[in-house]
Amino acid sequence: MTQDMPLARFLSSYHWTQDREDFGGYSAITLAPDGAGFVLLSDRAHVIEGTIFRHEGRIIGIRSTEIAPLDFSDDLFDKPLKRDTEGMARDSAGRLYLALENANRVIRRESDGSWATLPAYPAIDALPPNRGLEALAIGPDDAVYAIPEVSDGLQEPFPVFRYREGAGWDQPMSITRSNGYLPTGADIGPDGRLYVLERGFGGFGFYSRVRRFDLTGEDDAEGETLLTSATRRHDNLEGLAVWQAEDGSLRLTMVSDDNFQFFQKTEIVEYAVSI
Repeated sequence: MTQDMPLARFLSSYHWTQDREDFGGYSAITLAPDGAGFVLLSDRAHVIEGTIFRHEGRIIGIRSTEIAPLDFSDDLFDKPLKRDTEGMARDSAGRLYLALENANRVIRRESDGSWATLPAYPAIDALPPNRGLEALAIGPDDAVYAIPEVSDGLQEPFPVFRYREGAGWDQPMSITRSNGYLPTGADIGPDGRLYVLERGFGGFGFYSRVRRFDLTGEDDAEGETLLTSATRRHDNLEGLAVWQAEDGSLRLTMVSDDNFQFFQKTEIVEYAVSI
C-alpha cells in the first residue's frame, strides 16, 4: 500500500508502555471535547482513564489511573469468551455504550451503574461470531451507530445499523468495501459527520484508512477518504476519536490494539484534518 493523505496531516505517534500484565488490547477510545481526557477500552473488558499531554500539537506524555475492570453482572454473558468488548461510545447523558463482538449486541451502563442490553435485531443476530459489531458511535441526537467488520461478500458494502430510543434498530445506510479494509472504529465528529477507521493486513503488517460520511441515509456510500497509511506505518489501529482543536481544525486520535503480543505495541496516533 502506498501512502496517500489528501486531507489529513500526520502530527505524532506515541508508543505507550506500562509494566502491567493486563495492560493492552485497546480497541476503542473516547476523548473529552478538548482532546485531553481519555477513556480506553480493552477487549478484555477493562477501561483505563487518563490525560494526554501535547506540546505544539505533538503528544509528549500520558498520565493514567489504574486499570478498572468493567463491573459486568454474570447474567449478561453465556460464557467468559463473549466478554469481547470492541466498540465504545458515550451519549449526551454520559451513559457508556459497548459493542460486544462475539455476542453481537450492544450494552449500556445506566445512570445507576447497572447494565442493560439494547433490543435484539435480526440482521445483527445473524452476524458471525468474532466478526460482528466492531465500531460504535453516537450522534448528537443520541442515535447509536454500529458497524460490523463483515459484509455479505468481499465487494459487498458494510451495513451501518442505527438504534434510536423508542424506535429501535434500523439500517439507514451502508458504506462501500474495497482494498481489504475492514471497519474497526468510528466516531461522530463535531461537524456531525460519521468518521470510520478501517484496517487491512498485508501479510507483513497493517495498513489503515479513515473515511468520513454524511449521515444522509445513502446506500453504498463512498465517503471522503481522509488518509490511507502505508503497510507498517502504524500498528493495528482499532479505536478512533474525533475532536476539534483550538485552531478550528479537526483531530483524529487513534489507538492500536497490541493483541497482547510482544511484537506489537499500544500506539496513540494523531492526524489533523481540514473541516
